[in-house]
Amino acid sequence: MLRDKMLWIFPSDMLRDEYRQCVDEGRLVEEYAPEIEKILAIEEEDSRNAQAKRLLLQMEQAPIKEDFEYLEPVSYEEIQRCLSEEAKQNYPYDTDHLKDHVLGAVYGRITACVLGIPVEGWPRKKIREYLEATGQMPLAYYISSTKDDAVRERFDLREEDAMTSYDRQKVEWYDNLNGQFPNDDDINYTVIALKILERYGRDFTMEDVAEAWLLGIPAFHACTAERAAIRNLMNGVLPPKSAVECNPYREWIGAQIRGDFFGYVNPGHPFEAAEMAYRDASVSHTKNGVYGEMFIAALISLCFVPDMTMMERIHTALQQIPPKSRLKESLDEVCRWYEQGWTFDTMAETVHQRYHEEEMFDWCLTIPNAMLVVACLLCYDNFDDAVTAAVLSGFDTDCNGATVGSIMGAIHGLKGIDPKWYEAFDGIARTSVHGYHEIPLQELAERTISLIKE
Repeated sequence: MLRDKMLWIFPSDMLRDEYRQCVDEGRLVEEYAPEIEKILAIEEEDSRNAQAKRLLLQMEQAPIKEDFEYLEPVSYEEIQRCLSEEAKQNYPYDTDHLKDHVLGAVYGRITACVLGIPVEGWPRKKIREYLEATGQMPLAYYISSTKDDAVRERFDLREEDAMTSYDRQKVEWYDNLNGQFPNDDDINYTVIALKILERYGRDFTMEDVAEAWLLGIPAFHACTAERAAIRNLMNGVLPPKSAVECNPYREWIGAQIRGDFFGYVNPGHPFEAAEMAYRDASVSHTKNGVYGEMFIAALISLCFVPDMTMMERIHTALQQIPPKSRLKESLDEVCRWYEQGWTFDTMAETVHQRYHEEEMFDWCLTIPNAMLVVACLLCYDNFDDAVTAAVLSGFDTDCNGATVGSIMGAIHGLKGIDPKWYEAFDGIARTSVHGYHEIPLQELAERTISLIKE
């Protein structure tokens, strides 16, 4: 039914997430907890949603506690004021092998996304048990379905994907793909970033991003914060307000998965990559949601710079986000774990203890997913090990797989990716983006390179 597919739209569905979001932001909202339950008990939907919207707006505007230990600015000017001068430094990149590295980033992002799509939303334990039950552990290739009825019943397997946001109809098991890369938001946003720069130029604005979305992406092909932002935009709420009004998903992972392209077109220029990412992210996200995209864009820009260690790249990219933010604190902690000799499994287990992937809010939140991405990058130095670790770690499997794949591909180039990941596909990205529905990955890389500032 249509109503069942209208997720992230109705105010009453957002109340508990908004409360959690406000608590995370340090807002004084505790007094509203009893009222949330009273509103949710209202049977008549229109009345329930009207009361819910009123309370959502109240909570969003609640003051920050005086003793809140983080400093998380929203405007670009405020963010810049808390950064060091080193943040603006540029680095020489490998121009001789640029095309191979951009191809690696593009292929790495799409193939690793496809690796994680079938088990998106599955908890880590279920992923591992399914792979073991079907003889697919250790994970070394795309995940297939099974015809074993007992296994299908045990894991509640299905082939139809009635609730998909991308009109895919079938679950994207490898055996359902028929040699074609599927439509997915992790691919859509990379391609629409190409469209934004080709149409509006490198000086695009937040409103250009919003216009590109409204012209180029079906509303049901956007999720969480992006869908809430599209709803706001269609109601005349322009950026950056579109990111926060009745949008409890404003620090979820949606922006972080959109940052890659801005790294691709700014090799060796993390400051410019992060600034572009800020403009893009602020249509639908704020604070740590925005910082996540800025960090990933900056990190990828540094992946084209030779002779830097992964730790150096991560620390340099972190210079682009507020030093007293929750995201910076969390990623610094992952770096310390690595320096103290922690194994990847210990890091992943600690993230799982702090955040609970069975809860939608935690599963899709920027911070735990970014922590897992950084752990993968620090602990593994080749494409296969890094992307399979990202998927096996649970949380947002296709998003984290895509980000890790993009980064490893940018560092090692296409030559550093085993052809097994792409030779069975036709090499064409299929997207929801109007005018860009089918684009060969070779062409995508070439058009990306053409947008790099000389």
